[in-house]
Amino acid sequence: MKLKIRKDIKISYIYLLKWILLALLAGAVGSLTVHSFFFLLSNITKFFLSYPVPPPAYAVFGAVVSGGLIYRLQPNASGEGIPSYIQGLRDYGGELSPSVTLFKYFAGLATLSTFGNGGIVGPVGRVSAGIMSLIAGRLQKLGLNRDDIHTAAICGMAATVGAVFHTPIGGGIFAVEIIQRRKLGYKDLFPAILSSSTAVFLARTFHVRSFYRIQVPGDIMDVRMIGWLAGLSVLLGLAGALYAQLYVYVSKLIKREKGKTLVKVVSGSLVASSIAWLINPELLGTSTRFIQSIITGDMAVLSGRLPGIIPIGWVLLIMLIGKAVCNCITVGSGMSAGFTGPAAIIGMLLGGSVAFFLRLDQTSPTFFAFIAAGFSGMLASSMNIPLASSVMAIEIFGLEYSIPAALAAIIGFQINRHMTIYDFAKAGSGKGQQEPPLQEFGPFLS
Repeated sequence: MKLKIRKDIKISYIYLLKWILLALLAGAVGSLTVHSFFFLLSNITKFFLSYPVPPPAYAVFGAVVSGGLIYRLQPNASGEGIPSYIQGLRDYGGELSPSVTLFKYFAGLATLSTFGNGGIVGPVGRVSAGIMSLIAGRLQKLGLNRDDIHTAAICGMAATVGAVFHTPIGGGIFAVEIIQRRKLGYKDLFPAILSSSTAVFLARTFHVRSFYRIQVPGDIMDVRMIGWLAGLSVLLGLAGALYAQLYVYVSKLIKREKGKTLVKVVSGSLVASSIAWLINPELLGTSTRFIQSIITGDMAVLSGRLPGIIPIGWVLLIMLIGKAVCNCITVGSGMSAGFTGPAAIIGMLLGGSVAFFLRLDQTSPTFFAFIAAGFSGMLASSMNIPLASSVMAIEIFGLEYSIPAALAAIIGFQINRHMTIYDFAKAGSGKGQQEPPLQEFGPFLS
């Protein structure tokens, strides 16, 4: 007797096989892309630091490489990266230009290794998504279709977020929610979570640590501070709106006149790196040391060049303003760096600042609850990803911090739900942010 399988069950099995294939590929691609990028970034930075040259000089050099060479070959490799990813998914079915993918990797490296201000998720996520889009396109002969190309690109971004933050669930949600908040379809969400989980599994298998090394007490916060936490959540919502408005203002100011790409990226890089260097050299680049310093209260790192008499609460406020300004100038001028890492750091600085003003015990779970809320609320507010940001915060800080993570994400999102930091770029107001259809790239599509 011949066994018959219902058509709907057969379709489910086919989808499952595709998801597993794409997830395994994306996990490997995302991990390799992230860690190769970070390896090159770390070693190039160490090489530059071995010479007594002021960082702004290196920032100008990186801008010359980007504006004078990379952007001449591929203008669409400029900017943050996620707007290109969003537009490619929404308008072109996930078919991302191989040319932009290639040059984006080197544009991000040229920006961040020369102390340009930003994170790696935007540019590297766009690269991983582009590689997966290309692979899925080449696998159409094996049964993949255009919908699978769309899913593959999402898996590439999810794997990147998972590899950077070590957030297997949150990384997958991030990649989907940032493009379709109102419609989180299983068809994209499930493979994205599988991809992010695969990336985290590979990283931990090979003992590669998260970029966010956070160790906090495994206990719940003082419930009497919930009111203050809600107040912080409102501040995070407003801060996310100001962050987005600052980027819009800087971008419009720099890009008011068409052309002169080299002049814009050089001047923007020089101004941003000089501000960071004068205030606190730790503000340069990805500011990775800031993360651990916020947790431990390391004033030597947090204070920078500020006078020691300034209270730590005010120090953190100054640093978050400096980080936001330098990040917006760097990306607004056209250099390739991300917003995700800086937004998380800015939120943690704001949460820590409020905690210090409230004189909370620096070793208490309540103190770290404010920092976790800052992480979650700022991402939710500035990028409109409340579900992803709260899940990521819980995965990073622990289940004990679910209430501050969720509360800050929901309130921050509701306050700034009609605007994200990517709106200006997605509207096409800045050159280099939009990605034209594949057929318009000519010789770079070989």
